[in-house]
Amino acid sequence: MSVPALQRRAWVVLDEGNAMPAAATLMEAGWQVPQVLQGVQACAALLRDVVELPDVVVCGLHFEDGDGLQLTRLLGALAHPPAVYFATLQQRAVIKAAISLAAACRVRVAGYCESPDDVGVIVRDLASYSSPPPVKARTPLPQLSRQEASDLLRQGRLEGWVQPKMRLATSEVVGFECLMRARDEAGGLVTPDRLVPVLCANGLIEEATLEMARQTVDMVAACLLEGMAVSGSINVSMQSLSDRAFCHELARTTERAQLDPSWLTVEITESDAMADLSTVIENTTRIRMLGFNLAIDDFGTGYSSLYQLSQIPFSELKIERMFVADAHIDPRKRAIVQACAQLAVALDLKVVAEGVETVEELEVVRAAGCTEVQGYLVARPQPAAQALQWLRGLDLMRVPL
Repeated sequence: MSVPALQRRAWVVLDEGNAMPAAATLMEAGWQVPQVLQGVQACAALLRDVVELPDVVVCGLHFEDGDGLQLTRLLGALAHPPAVYFATLQQRAVIKAAISLAAACRVRVAGYCESPDDVGVIVRDLASYSSPPPVKARTPLPQLSRQEASDLLRQGRLEGWVQPKMRLATSEVVGFECLMRARDEAGGLVTPDRLVPVLCANGLIEEATLEMARQTVDMVAACLLEGMAVSGSINVSMQSLSDRAFCHELARTTERAQLDPSWLTVEITESDAMADLSTVIENTTRIRMLGFNLAIDDFGTGYSSLYQLSQIPFSELKIERMFVADAHIDPRKRAIVQACAQLAVALDLKVVAEGVETVEELEVVRAAGCTEVQGYLVARPQPAAQALQWLRGLDLMRVPL
């Protein structure tokens, strides 16, 4: 529910010609405007000492003593930052970048206006802006100890949750990604943010990854026995791939299940792929020689060398979900998705769009040339047994979208 205008407070941080008119118009509309400032430094000094913060800071982007980007960072450092409203003559690309910075600094954006002297637009936009209710901070769960992580492994409490991948051309489920989870002694779910860092820090990640591989292989084999042609993929670090013993144990996992390794895809992140070129080529080529497929995950989040990518034997490229989210209303994201898809096609790779949650996003990635999708629109991650039941309930393996 929005706060009545008489209770809403705004600071105005604009240049000399626009600050007072904007403040006056806001006050006429019922806003409290206790601070009217004409530079960044004065606002910075006030933020150090002020007791009561406003709901919104109306600010420009360029001042003689600094800019609105600095101000956004200052606001982001606060425990409960007010929202910002950008009023500036800057190019729209600059404004969009400022909005992205605000999001990265966890500062809400109440809107923007490309004509700071058009105070009527500012007031109208702010009249429709509703401050979200305060969110009660969650008490973070304690980090796992090395012993607790080790116990999860030894006691068989690691649990692979799977998220299906759907072929766009036919709406068929053609694979799934295995995501690492665990169960504590009370049966509670241990999520990757608590689990994976401890495993990595204590030299347990290879053993845990092999356990995920075994569970993935079991799931794929069960699907194939029931006539469902579904492949699986697992996330593997470059550190693990550099261990020849790990790679050969991965191969033995498929051999024991009498499963062709081509039914399993190894996913590495883009940042891993940008390590020392000779090492990456050696490690990834070895895994391909053993018969596994190889995917580059989170594509677009790093600083890829296209030459380096062209030297690595990938079979699949996965577009990071941050580019897919709201791509139907963001032309820049849409362009990035299309460029990634075109690159994958040019390199003869399958291209998977991650994080597809709406029909509109689905149509964007389809038009861009993606071959498969993964995300909540298809299905959420779920325990393997539950996912198997879900697959059995589909008609001809097709997802009814």
